[in-house]
Amino acid sequence: MNKRIVFSIAVLALFMVASLALMASGKNEFVYSQDGRFVRATKAPSYIIPGPQEDASLKVIAGNFSHYANATYFSIWGETIDQGVNGYPFQTWAAVAFTPTANATVTRIETSAGRQGSGTAGFELGLWDDANGVPGKPIKSFHVSSLPAYGQCCAVSIANDKAGIPVTAGTQYWVVVNTTAKDTNVYAWAFNSTDMRAHTVGYWCKGSTTYCGQNSGKWIQEQYVQYGFNVLGH
Repeated sequence: MNKRIVFSIAVLALFMVASLALMASGKNEFVYSQDGRFVRATKAPSYIIPGPQEDASLKVIAGNFSHYANATYFSIWGETIDQGVNGYPFQTWAAVAFTPTANATVTRIETSAGRQGSGTAGFELGLWDDANGVPGKPIKSFHVSSLPAYGQCCAVSIANDKAGIPVTAGTQYWVVVNTTAKDTNVYAWAFNSTDMRAHTVGYWCKGSTTYCGQNSGKWIQEQYVQYGFNVLGH
């Protein structure tokens, strides 16, 4: 009896993973890791969308975007972002840490996060403070609805703030992509293409122990490859 129960659970888990892949299918086909956290586009980009034209008056405060026109970031592999709706079984957000080397004012945040498949809903892109090594609270957050198609390269999601957000040298901050009740599509944040070393990233999961273990509803810190991002300002 126990073997049958275990087998049934395993079959159910595989079915759920397959369902997730089908759910996100649209222009591109996607395959999820068994825990649903990571997502891969099965088709390489058929064409290249030029990366952002940066304002020459802005400096890069932190970031990892490549200067190669065809590889601004690694477009076909990344972290799932989702509110836990439309059949997706858990809520998942992601964050990347950075520490300015000088006092600065952030006026623009760019990420390689995009929308999987079809849809028109956006997500939240923000600059958060640090709380003992994990994202704390939003300093400022922006709803971004103009999103690149995940799996394509090299458009970016952008949050602009003319007023600017002061940041302090030597202090850790977080670029966070998260969702609210109005952010009802499935998203993903592609990894960078310039640095494969482990850096500080943050992960939020809210759901059953199947997906979130004992960390449901709280940020955890990990050392992993960074997602694609740029923080610009003056």
